[in-house]
Amino acid sequence: MANVDDRDLAIGRLYAAAMLALGEERGEGDALLEELQDLVAFLDQNPKIEAFLASPLVDVEGRARVIEELFRGRASDLLVDSLQVINRKGRIGQIRAIAEAYRQALRDRRGWVDAEVRTAVPLSAELRARLADAVAEFTGKQPTLIERIDPSLIGGMVVEVEGKKIDASLASRLRAMSEALLARAAREMHSGRAYVAE
Repeated sequence: MANVDDRDLAIGRLYAAAMLALGEERGEGDALLEELQDLVAFLDQNPKIEAFLASPLVDVEGRARVIEELFRGRASDLLVDSLQVINRKGRIGQIRAIAEAYRQALRDRRGWVDAEVRTAVPLSAELRARLADAVAEFTGKQPTLIERIDPSLIGGMVVEVEGKKIDASLASRLRAMSEALLARAAREMHSGRAYVAE
């Protein structure tokens, strides 16, 4: 849920904080994050609905009816009620920013950290687990791996945590994982498979 304008994200943080406080009070904080991620995926697949909801030509009542029809009974009351408040405040067009701000706020509250990982081929389950353990040891936080396929790497991996590349203290561990990825990339190339970057 990245690629959100900084100004929208600043607005999103206000709504996300209120939603998180309410979600945590009800014991639904993590579930609400999943719903927001599902909502963004839904908007990705339905750009006309997103354009309708964000349109200044549609009145608040019209958007409210569509929100009810689309989501009531399919999503939690917490999410639908939050969407209605956001709609009444004229900010439904910033729902992606609100979802990203919510993710960041929950991540900070839970002690999670984002780790961006670029590899030439997809990570195996074993390498993913080893990398998550290495990042957890390095940061002292529970990592969320954000994986991207980058064929220009040919082999190996690039790992960035909070905008910084992991330092040499984990170099040997990362080097071993990189060698395993390089061997896998070679096998994939010989088998004729190709992967496209996200």
